[in-house]
Amino acid sequence: MDELKHRAGEKLEALHLAAITAADGGKNRVQDVFSQAAESIRKLREAFQELWQNELFAESRQRVVAWTREATQRIREGALPLSPVLLYEELVALFKDRVWRRSVIIFVCGVVVGGSAGLCIGLRAGARVPTGPHARALHSQPDQSVILVEDAVAPGAGAGEVLVRVQAFSVCPVDRSVLRGRGSTLRSLITRTHLTVGRGFAGVVLDVGPGVESLEMGDEVWGCVSEWAGGAAGELLTIRSTRVSKRPRTVTADGAATLPWAATAALTALESLNLSPENAKGKRVAICGAASGEGCVLVQLLSAWGAHLTVLAPRQAAMILQDLGAQEFVDSEEPGSCWRALEVAAARTGPWHCALACPGVLASAPANKQAILKATAPRNAIIDLRPQPFISDRLPTPLTFVYAVSFYTIRALRWVVGLGSHTDWLENRQRLRPGLENLAQLVDTGRLQPVLDKVFMPQDFESALAHACSEDAIGTTVIRFP
Repeated sequence: MDELKHRAGEKLEALHLAAITAADGGKNRVQDVFSQAAESIRKLREAFQELWQNELFAESRQRVVAWTREATQRIREGALPLSPVLLYEELVALFKDRVWRRSVIIFVCGVVVGGSAGLCIGLRAGARVPTGPHARALHSQPDQSVILVEDAVAPGAGAGEVLVRVQAFSVCPVDRSVLRGRGSTLRSLITRTHLTVGRGFAGVVLDVGPGVESLEMGDEVWGCVSEWAGGAAGELLTIRSTRVSKRPRTVTADGAATLPWAATAALTALESLNLSPENAKGKRVAICGAASGEGCVLVQLLSAWGAHLTVLAPRQAAMILQDLGAQEFVDSEEPGSCWRALEVAAARTGPWHCALACPGVLASAPANKQAILKATAPRNAIIDLRPQPFISDRLPTPLTFVYAVSFYTIRALRWVVGLGSHTDWLENRQRLRPGLENLAQLVDTGRLQPVLDKVFMPQDFESALAHACSEDAIGTTVIRFP
């Protein structure tokens, strides 16, 4: 027992000595670092003072002072700040000095050599093939066309991001607006991607970045990409994990791709109207453009909530809309006449509590709201789901520069206060993870089902977009990656 205590005491003493030695060593290292830093600062200060007191710098300071006095005197006299004759004389006197002449020549040579080297390095770096997985993607071109690229590069999943293999994505009239420049100014400030088309998507998670805990590799997910954030028309898509969620297992990838964009827009409109399962029962609601993806979602939700629906759509969509829950159907024969058709229907069956205009409707705001809405309807009883113009797209060039500076300043301030550098604050909250999870719950409970119109292949994008923007489309058009 005594021997054990003795050995334990020796070990404790050895540990104590080792701790003292480590502390002394750390203290000495800190002192060495401080002394080296102080010595470096002292040398820099001496070099600066020596340079500042140099004869050439002293002469330059004197000339600057003389030029300043001369400019001040000339301004007081109402003349130009700097006399051209004086400037010429000073330049002649300056370049007569061999030292100054040699310095200027060295400076010019340095600028030429350095600029040429930087340009060559930049061109070489730009010509290098970026690293990352290769996949097919639909890249937008400046002439509003879209081409299928077989070996597009997708960046890997970074912090807070996931890499998704896109199985299918939706096409809608918003994509045509994007190709015509919608959101281009804001998109250029956020991303440099060539992906601009494809709104809703469904796929499988291939990789997760650091900090992602809600998703794992192999999860079947869905989500949507706003116009200012790029597009989903790539077989491999890197996106923030806050913009995707697990999709319902009861629907296929093609069906799942129809809902994220259209359904979140419909839910946002219902939220603006303050309609919910608790207060929608018995209310008369009119839906213009009900054959669109957003319209089909509105018909299903409002009919499940007990509302009385009047839908306006092409004649070929009547049976489908009635199967989804519509009670009254108004045929839209002539483009742009939806509000007039609703006025005629209101005179026959009575006005409505609210009305919604879905994408695909060509008419502007109704001229006579009193003929369509009830007298008790609120001011915001007419909701337009059609995408409104971005402020940034209508700014002149000088204000665009101010807008860009303000945007980057806001992002920098958000990063400084700890809110991160992401742009989720620009996104519709229904299109973030909580809204997508609520959407999945609506599908799982049977209150909402996808309305899939047609499925195209990636090489048929132009045909798919033309069909999605036509009056023949009923529901959502989808492009599938085979």
